[in-house]
Order: sequence, then structure tokens, then C-alpha cells
Amino acid sequence: MKKNTLLLFSLVSLWGVSMSAQTEQIRKKIISSYDKLDVEELKAFEKEGIQAKEFAHKMAKENNKPISGVTKDGRIFSLQRINENGTYIYYTTTNAGSRKTARVDEVAPGGSLGLNLDGRGITVGVWDGAPALDTHVEFQGGATGGSRMTLRKPLPNLGELGANDRLFFEQGRSHATHVSGTIAAKGLNAAAKGMAPEATIISYDWDRDIAFMRSAAGQEGLLVSNHSYGYNAIDDRGNALLAVSDFGTYDFTSSDFDKLTFLYKYYQPVVAAGNDRDDFRIINPSKNGNDLLTGSAVAKNAIVVAAVEQVNNYTGPASVVMSSFSNYGPTNDFRIKPDISAKGVRVFSSSYQLPTPITGVPRNNLYSNSSGTSMAAPAVTGVIALWQQWAMEKNNNALKSATIRALMVHTADEAGGAKGPDHKFGWGLINAKAGVQILEGSKVSGVVLEENILQQGVTYEKQFSVGESGINVIVTMAWTDPEGALDRRNNDEDYAKNNPSLVNDLDLRVFKDGVEYLPWRLNKDFNNLVAQKGDNTVDNIEKIEIEGAEAGIYTVKVTHKGVLKGGSQEYSIIMSRSDFNNLSTEEFELADLSFAIWPNPVV
Repeated sequence: MKKNTLLLFSLVSLWGVSMSAQTEQIRKKIISSYDKLDVEELKAFEKEGIQAKEFAHKMAKENNKPISGVTKDGRIFSLQRINENGTYIYYTTTNAGSRKTARVDEVAPGGSLGLNLDGRGITVGVWDGAPALDTHVEFQGGATGGSRMTLRKPLPNLGELGANDRLFFEQGRSHATHVSGTIAAKGLNAAAKGMAPEATIISYDWDRDIAFMRSAAGQEGLLVSNHSYGYNAIDDRGNALLAVSDFGTYDFTSSDFDKLTFLYKYYQPVVAAGNDRDDFRIINPSKNGNDLLTGSAVAKNAIVVAAVEQVNNYTGPASVVMSSFSNYGPTNDFRIKPDISAKGVRVFSSSYQLPTPITGVPRNNLYSNSSGTSMAAPAVTGVIALWQQWAMEKNNNALKSATIRALMVHTADEAGGAKGPDHKFGWGLINAKAGVQILEGSKVSGVVLEENILQQGVTYEKQFSVGESGINVIVTMAWTDPEGALDRRNNDEDYAKNNPSLVNDLDLRVFKDGVEYLPWRLNKDFNNLVAQKGDNTVDNIEKIEIEGAEAGIYTVKVTHKGVLKGGSQEYSIIMSRSDFNNLSTEEFELADLSFAIWPNPVV
């Protein structure tokens, strides 16, 4: 075989869309790439969801169960379905420091990287308890001079609502407005400036979320959306609303999110991990605060976000302090969930109150402090909008969702008490700056970023050389996996442990002189949830870290186990030094890590 040494590497043949900035031709191209047969199958899923909700409402009325309401602490909830165990499933909200914690200011106009990333040209979907306040001053300044927010659900006539329904709407709209502000507030109040202050928002309520997510992704090319809600685990009287076996279980909601994202390869939902850890002694007492994730937070392809305190200056893992409420994982099959952490404590953002009089116009300049994984998730959503803006402007392309997840994990700052990922912080603290530095590095040298397809029975190889001993190297791979099996036994931890939800099991390895370097994985023991290096059979993200790499040639291999569903699997892979966060674009060109790429594939 002929070996080719690459001194320059750019993103491979990517193309994408922003609904407001990219051409109609490109937008149609990405939409037309989606499998229409699978779309019809997904429509059947949506129909089943509607029927399940109608049945749940019927049974709730017959059994004197609430259909919707507001909890004592201001969270709204509404009934979605009854699961196979007879449990009533309710959605509930998961209620300037966010930019600092996520290192956004350094990629913004005037920042240290000399870039101008502000979300311009990117549209973000926000699904929440109610549509946000589109007239808030923080969302003004759209292309036509009006709001940068479009409401996709009609607003109720407040004068016709009873007191309870008004309260539900007020709390839901306030929550959605706060979340949307964290993503895209203009910054008229500097302390409330969002991650992507020039992005546009399409705002929905959570009813029939899967159906409208499908429409936005498949028909409009939506790239990223925020979901700061999840299952309600406890009522105002302190009673558990879910069975212990529901926690960590791959269920109908997990499957729906995975099916949707597998179909729409560029679309990335971001999900709040939930805020139930303060109540673990009631809802799941035997796990010591672990195993609290449910529904979409158990999905493989969703980015699940934990909430941490503000980080003013990251100097190491101890800089990242976990909140008191953020839900811990892992899943029943011991996947690394949550995926990532962001600030979710006392987040200052835009807000909403009912107008006075009730038929009047609501105030458009209100703000509030809120805490929760609801506030952490939109910080991550906003960072993704910035990364996609970079791709649009620098490559006239969009990044696939697998690339977004690989980039996020590759560049996360270490958090927690031990090296590697964990079931609390996920892969660490999101770092917008480091992500952009990797993207910038992929335009010169010192970084490989690829989107590939692994065919059945084929091995892909890449080689890189380390020119000077002692540097640290990272290789990260992610893929968007097909939806897992919906099996009643998924809530049995012993069964799930041996029958993971992963469908296409890809394997990432690095070799040098007979030494095999393995990816991180969680130890499959709830009494000893530590990160180890070994064969990861459950996660669709794999990361290998080589500390103090010796000079020489390293071979990266991507293989698979068993039979690939569909005969192939798309994946994204990133290779770089680990000190990218301290390198400028010019310094990448002089980096000690260079890449020698062998022809692909290798059988």
C-alpha cells in the first residue's frame, strides 16, 4: 500500500443547511437525503403516540388522576401516556455566568480567537411547556426588524382560561422564555446575554414533540433543538410517580428520540438530565443518588446535560462543582449518561409574567434567576449553534450530529474526582473555545476530523506519527446508532447489562509496536461506578487518551462486532493532541503530531 502523509486536512465532503442563511438548493439537498420509507414508518410511530396520549387522558379521567397542573415549586406537568407497567407518565419542566463557564466569550466577536461566532444564520428549536415570549426585548432584531423568534403553537385566550390553566401557562411560558434567552438573548441586559445572540428560535410546546421534531428536522433542515423537560418523578405530597424499575430504562421515548436522530443524521436534540437527586431517597433509595435518568435522557443519540455551578476560571477538575439536584446516571446497560455538563445554578435570563389586566400586553423586559438542568441544557444547545455557524461560514457545510457529539466529547474539560468520564458529569464541562480550536485546526494540520461510513466486514485504518515523545494524544469516535429494541425486560438491570440498547457496535483502537490502546467505559457495577479502559460494548461514543505518547507511528483502527444493521454505519472521528486548548491556528501547523493517512478501506 502507498502511504500518503497529510500536512493539510479539511472537513470531508460535508454539506448542510441553516434555514435562514443557506441556499434553498442546499436545504433541499439535505432534506432529500433522508430515507422517505423510514419517514413513513416514523409517521406510524407518531400515530401510536397520539393514540397513547388519548388513552392516558381517558384513563386519568376515569381514575380521577390529574391531566396537567403546577407543582408547589412552580414546575408544570402534563400527562403523556401510560407505560407498560401501568405507570402514568407526565412531562415536567426541569427548572452572564453560563457564557463564562462554557468559554463562549472567547469565540464571540471581540474574543481572543479573533472570530465572530454569535449564532447568526442558525435556527434553534425549543420544545418546552409552552411557547416562549417572542416579544421580549432580548429576541428583537430579526432579519425583517421584528422578533428573531417564531411561535409554532397558537397562544390561548387568557381571558377564557381558569385560574389553574392561567398559572400553568404562565409558568410554562416563563420557563420557555428563560431557556430561549440562555440560547439566544441579545444581551441588552449584559448579564442575560445568550450563547448565540444572533440565532433565531422556533418555539413549540411539548405536546406531540416527536411529530413536530420530525417535521422541523425532515422538512426544514433543523440542526439542533433544546428539550428542558422530562418525566415527573415525584408529586407535591412526596409520593413517587414512577416505579423504581423505570429509572435508567430504555423505553418508548428513548427509542423515539433515537429513531428520529438516526433518520435525520444532521439533527441533534439536547436534553436536560433532570433535577430529582434531592429526592432519591423517595424515588430510588437503593442507588445512593445514582440511576435517576428517564425517557429522552436515556436515548443514545441525544446529548444529555448535567448542571454544575459557575466556573469562573477552569484550572482543573476541581474547578467544576456539581449542583445538589442534577440527576446522575448511568443507564441500566451502563452507558455514560449524562453526556456533558454546563452551568445550571442561578442562571440569569429573560422571563415572563401574565399581563395586568389579563387581556393586556405582557411586559417584555422581565428577567429572573433560575436553577436546574433546564438551564444547563440550553447552554450546550447554544454552543452547538456556534459550532454549526463556524461550519457554515468556513466550509459552507453543516456538521452531522455524530460529529457534534465527537467534538463535544473530544474537547470537554475534565471534571469529577477521577480521570475519564463518569455517571455524574459525563465527559466533563463543555468548552466552546476548544471545540472551535479543533475545527480551526482541521483546516490546517495537527487535527484529523472525518465523517466516514463503515461497511460490513471492513476495517478502516488511519496512521499518525508523533514527532516528539511526551505529548498527549486523543482519538474520539461517535456514531448515530439505530433505535434499540423495545423490550419489557429493559427495566431489568441484569437483563439490560447483558443486552445493551446499542445496535451497531463499532470499536475504536489505537496500536503501536504491539501495544493496544483502549477506549474509556464504565465499570458495570452500581456499587463501583468507575471509569475503566477496555472494550466498550454499550456506548456509541468512544474516546482513547494516550498520555505521554512515545515518538513513532500509531495506527488507528475502526472495526465492528457482529452484523451491522443496514449493512453499514456512518461515524465521525477526531484525532489531535490534547493541548489544543493552548494552540493557535498557526501553532497547529507546527504541532508535533502529524498524520499519515493510508488508503481506505483495508479488508
